[in-house]
Amino acid sequence: MDIDPLADTVPPRYAVESDEEDEINPLHASPTNDTPPTVDVKIIGNLPTGNKLVIATGEAGRHWARGASLGEQTGAVMVNGVQIGLIFNPPWTKSTVMVSEALSRVPISSMHPYSEAVLDALKPECVSLLDSYAVPAYITNHPVSYDDAPIRYLSTSPTNLAQEIELFSPPNLIHSTSASFMSILAITNIMVSLILLPSPLIPHPAPKTIMPSNISHLAHDDVEWSVSAMNRADKLLFDAIKENIDRKWELKDDHRNTTVTTKTTNIGEGGMYI
Repeated sequence: MDIDPLADTVPPRYAVESDEEDEINPLHASPTNDTPPTVDVKIIGNLPTGNKLVIATGEAGRHWARGASLGEQTGAVMVNGVQIGLIFNPPWTKSTVMVSEALSRVPISSMHPYSEAVLDALKPECVSLLDSYAVPAYITNHPVSYDDAPIRYLSTSPTNLAQEIELFSPPNLIHSTSASFMSILAITNIMVSLILLPSPLIPHPAPKTIMPSNISHLAHDDVEWSVSAMNRADKLLFDAIKENIDRKWELKDDHRNTTVTTKTTNIGEGGMYI
């Protein structure tokens, strides 16, 4: 069919394409559900408020928890019925400690409500966060191998960490819930610092939905940092909130076969002892 290029109207679709009526038109977007997912956050346990707060997240948090002598679980943060935060009040610190996303991860849409609920419930005096960053994806003018990659930090206010470790510099970004905690606290007078362990792995994207918690994750590590690196990160974590602790970070000799003890309590999904 001849088409007049000077015509005032666009020719019918069938005149320039196909006679197949079931052909997909890419200009017609498929219907989507714009209703935001429900995020139901519940804090369980009789927890102290106004303490300093330490939050260890994800892979770094799991590994740190196994050598931190946290003791018996005292509280939990449930998101849509799934235990996301495990809360401890170990005797060697005056701070409240939370291991976050060790058993299951939250979607991006749940990160802010989860973080906000934790901070509203615990009302911390100051906050120190532990997480990791992917060395292969870190943007720098002087790339280094994982073996030589340093521990880095971010802080919302001047800190003595600048004299000890390197800054997590722009344009690099943190995409985990640690970023949600920092963004909420950045507009308050509450000091927050983030300690970042180097990781050789690029993390998986956040899930679309919350999966059931899996306690076996606490006994398995995708990354095993050295004892010296963990002790340094452990010290920095508490230095950031100006607390001196009298204990060493130490894994048991049989840590590869470690099982996490569960106790029958009303906390979380039965309570844990790490």
